[in-house]
Amino acid sequence: MKFLLRCLFILTLVLPTLAMADYTLGTGDFVKVTVYGDAELMREVRIAENGILSFPLIGEVRVGGLTTVEAEKVIAEQLKRGGYIANPQVSVVVVQFLSKTVSILGGVLKPGRYPVTRPSDVKDMIAEAGGVTAEGSEIVTLVKGDKRSELDLHDIINQQANKDEFVVTGGETIYVGTRDVAVVGQLLRPAKYSIQGGMRKISDFISLAGGPTELAGEVMFYTTSVSGTPVTEQINIDDLFRAPASEKNKQVYPGDVLYVPKASQVYVYGEVQHPGMYKIDKNMTVMQAIAKAGGLSLRGTQRGVKLHRKNADGAVIKQTPELTSTLLDEDVLYVEESLL
Repeated sequence: MKFLLRCLFILTLVLPTLAMADYTLGTGDFVKVTVYGDAELMREVRIAENGILSFPLIGEVRVGGLTTVEAEKVIAEQLKRGGYIANPQVSVVVVQFLSKTVSILGGVLKPGRYPVTRPSDVKDMIAEAGGVTAEGSEIVTLVKGDKRSELDLHDIINQQANKDEFVVTGGETIYVGTRDVAVVGQLLRPAKYSIQGGMRKISDFISLAGGPTELAGEVMFYTTSVSGTPVTEQINIDDLFRAPASEKNKQVYPGDVLYVPKASQVYVYGEVQHPGMYKIDKNMTVMQAIAKAGGLSLRGTQRGVKLHRKNADGAVIKQTPELTSTLLDEDVLYVEESLL
């Protein structure tokens, strides 16, 4: 019976040790040191700043930088060398992991500080924090010392990223952004959208926002600060969707803004079939604008077309345009009634 109990005790020592054999002890860790057969030697101690813990009989033992298994061997050897115990069985179990923790912030279910108890990477630590929330982004920021990196969880999970970039050992901060990309302007569903579900490109987010409205312009503006300084680029929307694989269809990052402005407009009224406000297509002429308005009414005349246009000072100038004249934003066309 005693032999069985001894075996069970040793097993309780060995199993946790095997599970944590690859954990390296460090400053601040609290460990429980147990010596079989001598309950008075059991201690829970904190590893000091210099990597040393104090233990009865043998005094100071340097364990910082050692794994738990290596620390067990060092303590056992010193107990044996000092003649205190002939064949010591020592167990070192980490009670609190304080030397190697990672801070996980932002769009995770359980933000906080988590110990690195085994070889881990960004996705492992986010899993420890309960995973990304429904509104969380798959683009995460990893801060290691003075180095800041933007990582894509989609690439990490699919093993498309350099593993060395997302391994964590302790001391890092992981920030998961939430609803980071602003998609605004003349869109059916303007809003902030998160980077998730494989959505990465500008066209993905324009589509997610329902696409441009009827009043949307031909170009959009993409602003990114991924380099640290805001940079804005003008992109033709039709070209973007005709060639989604082109370099213009860039990958978006947290904080980026996609803005689709309102198109230039012309007001057509008077003797036309459908007076109203109309979008100015590229290089639209006076004749084309009248055609958009349904053409002349029975009482309308091409000779009675007048153009009202603001000058540089904001004053409205009335003129008689050529039918082939190109229109500008906020032009007003008035078709007068024929006198015949």
